[in-house]
Amino acid sequence: MRYLHKLFEREGLTVRRWIQQRRLEQCRRALGGRQERGSSIAAVAHHWGFANASHFSRSFKAAYGLSPREWRDSESRTPAQLPQR
Repeated sequence: MRYLHKLFEREGLTVRRWIQQRRLEQCRRALGGRQERGSSIAAVAHHWGFANASHFSRSFKAAYGLSPREWRDSESRTPAQLPQR
């Protein structure tokens, strides 16, 4: 364990943070995917290991700049329907 943490320390990242980033990426993919359209955001978060929906939502927004709902809504539109920024 100590060696693993030292490897991540060199990259300026903790093991915990790296794992959270991977889980958030999987949630982002799932929320944008067609297969998960019927699943609630909380169900997707829970599937990828987030026990608390509020914590998931805050973490997602901090990582991607959009709430999970905003992300899902933006992914369900065609490019012509997306708001201009």
